[in-house]
Parts: sequence; structure tokens; C-alpha cells
Amino acid sequence: MDKQQYAFEANRQLNNVKYYKQISESIQPQVQLQIREIITNLYHKKFISAKQRDYLYGPNDPRPCQFYLLPKIHKDPHTWTIPSEIPPGRPIVSDCGSATYNVSQYIDSFLGPLSVRHPSYLKDTYHFLEVIRSLVVPVEAFLFTIDVDSLYTNIDIQEGIQAIKNIMKKYPDRDRPDGELLRLLEINLTRNDFEFNGDFFLQIKDTAMGKKFAPAYANIFMAEWESTALASCQKKPLYYYRYLDDIWRVWTHSEEDFKLFLTSLNNHNSSIKLKSTLNHNSVNFLDTTTYKGQSFAATYRLDIKVFFKETDTHALLYKSSFHPRHTYAGLVKSQLLRFHRICTRRGDFIQATKTLFSALRHRGYNRGFLRKSYKTFLDTKPQQDINIIPFVTTYSTSAVKVVGVVKNNFQNIIAGTQTLEHHRVIAAFRKNKNLQDYLVKAKIKPLNTPKPKSDVQFFKHRDWVRNKYNKNEFYFHRRETPHSKNCVYLITCTKCEAQYVGETGNTILQRFAQHKYNIFGKKQTGPTFSDTWLAVSVGYSVREQSLVVSCTAEESGEDLDRESEHDPTHRSQ
Repeated sequence: MDKQQYAFEANRQLNNVKYYKQISESIQPQVQLQIREIITNLYHKKFISAKQRDYLYGPNDPRPCQFYLLPKIHKDPHTWTIPSEIPPGRPIVSDCGSATYNVSQYIDSFLGPLSVRHPSYLKDTYHFLEVIRSLVVPVEAFLFTIDVDSLYTNIDIQEGIQAIKNIMKKYPDRDRPDGELLRLLEINLTRNDFEFNGDFFLQIKDTAMGKKFAPAYANIFMAEWESTALASCQKKPLYYYRYLDDIWRVWTHSEEDFKLFLTSLNNHNSSIKLKSTLNHNSVNFLDTTTYKGQSFAATYRLDIKVFFKETDTHALLYKSSFHPRHTYAGLVKSQLLRFHRICTRRGDFIQATKTLFSALRHRGYNRGFLRKSYKTFLDTKPQQDINIIPFVTTYSTSAVKVVGVVKNNFQNIIAGTQTLEHHRVIAAFRKNKNLQDYLVKAKIKPLNTPKPKSDVQFFKHRDWVRNKYNKNEFYFHRRETPHSKNCVYLITCTKCEAQYVGETGNTILQRFAQHKYNIFGKKQTGPTFSDTWLAVSVGYSVREQSLVVSCTAEESGEDLDRESEHDPTHRSQ
């Protein structure tokens, strides 16, 4: 996916007038004034300290929010925006350094605890595993999952704010400034402007991912939605659990009843549309597959195994990459521990491990290393009752040697002192920048068409030139370009007609750029163009000078980057 394709998908989304409106400039300064007024009010009411107030004020010169996309390459290529060429993008608005960034954290500190106070809440995969392993499922029951389509960009702002009001009313807290929080939330949702490719847009519907409070806000809205939606259904699922916009359920009724149930949910709110998967034996949820295993008929409990998506390329760290040695062992161990925690059956764990090791073999991990990792991944080191001193540095070969010397000599260094007697030094390496750090930015450079290299306005080719002082004329035998090398050139001021003759072994473009650099920087380079031209062209811009190549010396190969020792306004050719 190149920059043109990325911009195509972004513009496709931003041109949807239902969600976005283009504006002439950023509204961050006005938003900052509104926010600071509310923050000052919170300070006067003693909800925040002076230090918190100064932090929530944000930067004096707020940075515009930046719009970018996360391509959904895991989706079926046939369903992409342009099939098998341009994938759909998940819209993100990066508000780091903006007027609302710090305030978003403040809002999230209150919404976060409220967002987990509903019976269907799932924290993560491991919480889901704990729940599932305790469930008793009827033999004839169906398993099904539901996914909310584009949840963040389909939450109606007013409905979202109302859901926040309702949960605040349900769980009152006198130490929580409800009025100010709702005003700050409304500003974040309705004044959410951002920049993309040099243009500014205002989001007029819903909220984009990127705000700190967005997951908690969406979770609270979904809790409100599911409570009212389920209440309107005649037949309900036996079990119901949700992780943000992913829902796992057990259905004990018929397939026809399930279709009616799903239709009822889809009709409950026009903004929320659902996609479902129903199966009698197994379903995929998060990074797991829950299924009725060999012992299900006797225990009525589901088995669980690791789920790999079809588009999963297992793009793990190459063994040849520039990282500390323990990083590779830690990577393999963490994956094996995850498989071990997820899988309820030994055979499923072995199969997941084979899939992992097959991918790692292609990324440079040898069999001996993987075999050792497999045998020792459950081993734990005994906890040492000793304090740690981290040696923090950026990882490099020389840094490893320095840390080794410090660790080996640490006890000798502290010998005779009692200050660090029960301490030891460990390496704490910072990672080096990788290609992603250098190449991937939230703000992309404007996709302007570059000017052709031959479009040089100051250069003109002439067959004849005349010295304005002695009236001598010179004929050019060759036709040159701005990219010609080893040239003698003439610069003439188009206002006062002052003339300068120079010679260079570089191209004309390079030499003229050097002249401009010396003029603008007022570099003193001797009695040459850079200083004498300043005297004869006071009040003129560099663009008011024209350049003519008079002759070349390409055959000589000499270095001609030198200037005349004569007054350039009186030199003859």
C-alpha cells in the first residue's frame, strides 16, 4: 500500500459528509479557551490542585490533531475498498499535544471505573478464559458471536452523552464533578477537528479512536444499548459476555428464533449494525476458539484452543535483528505461556506450538534454540531478596560490554561501603529506532505534484551576450542547461543591470544555490558575488537576477569553483 493508495482510502472516508466537514483552519485555539475556562472552574471548586490545573491547561501553542488510518489487512481481500489492492482503514485521530489531550486523560480517569460496572464485562482474553471454564452449557445449545460494525464511528453523540449521564446518575459520587465532565466530554466530541494532507476537517458525527476516553465511552454506550436491546427481545441468550464491540453468547433456542433475535437487535438502534456467526459446535472469539470437545457430553463444559486468523503471517522478530539475546528467548517463552494458558487440551497446545515454531524456523530460529525454549518455558527463577539498580542505555555491542564490566566490578566498587550492600546491577536497554520509527508518521507530507527539474525560472539561454561596460559581444557555440557542468556563467540584475561572471565545476543549479545560501546567510567569502552583489542589489530579491551560461570547459575537467578577484560589475569577458 503506497502513499497514493493510502490517501485514496483516507479521502474516501473524509468525503463522507455524514461524518466529516471540511473547515478552513484549525479550531484548537478556540477549543483551548473553552477548556481552560472549565478547568479554572474546577480549580476554584477545589476538585483539582494548582499542579493539576496547569497540566490540564495544556500547551500554549496546541498542535492540530492528526488523522491517520490503520489498514485492516486481516479482512478478506475480496471485501477491501478496491479488492486485493486497497484495504479499508480504521480511522484514528492522534491528539497528542493538542488542546484536548490532557483533558481526555482526565475524563478517562472517571469514565474508566464506570465502564466496567455491567454484568457482561470482559477485561481481556484471560478474564474470558476464567469465565468460560466455569460455565455449564446444554448439549443442544448453539454458540454464537456478534461483532458491532464500526462501533466508534457509529455512536450518536447525543445518545453517547446520555448514556454517560445515566451511568453517572446510577452510580453517584460527590467527589466527581459531573457537570464539568459532561461539558468537557461534549467539547471533545463536537469540537473534534483534525488535519490530513494539509486540509482541516471537523468530525460532526460519533467519535474517532485516538481519544484516551474512547474505549470507556464506547463501553458505557454499549452497556446502555445491550440492556435496553435485550429487554425488548422475547427470547434471550443463556450466557452473554462482551469485550468492547465483540460479543460471545450461548443460544438455547432454535435457529429461526436466533434470526428473529438478531433482527430485533439490528432494529433497536439505527446506528448500530451487527454481524453474527452461529455454530452448533465451535466459534472464534478474540484469539481463542471455544468448542465442544471430546469430554463435552460428560462434563457439559467447553474446551478452548488458540485461534490463528487466516491472514496471520506470524510476523515475529527475526533472529538476525539487532536486539539483546534475552529478547528472543523471552519472545518464544511468552508465546508458549500464552498457548499454555489458553489451551485446555494438550493436543491443542502441541498443535499451536508447531504452528509457532514453523513460522520461527523461517525467521532464523534454529531447532536447538526452540527445543530448549520448549523444555524450559515453565521454569521460574527464585525471587532474590535484593534491590536492583538498572543500568539504562541504548542497546549496542559496546553498551553490552560496558554493562558487563560494571556488573563484574560492582561488588569491588562498593566494597567497604554499606550504602549499596544489598543491591545488584541489571541491564535496562532502550531499543534503537527501526524503519517504522523513521518512516511511519501520523502526519503525512502533502501529496503535491513536484515541479519538473527543468523548470528553472532564473536560467535563460541566449545566443549572444554583451558586456555593458566595453560593449564587447560574445557568441555561444553550445546550448547549455541548468544541469550543465564545468561552465562559465553570467549573472545579470534585471533591475540595475549589474553583471557578474563566474565559473564552476558543479552544475549551474548547485552553484546558484551556493550563491543564494551565501547571500541569505551574509557569508563573507571575499570580494566575490556573495558580498559585492549584496551592495549592488539592495532591495532586490534573488529572483530578480537572471543567469546566462556563456561557455563551457567540460573537456578540461578542471575544478572551476572559483571567483573573480576583480569587481564583478566591471569585469570584461
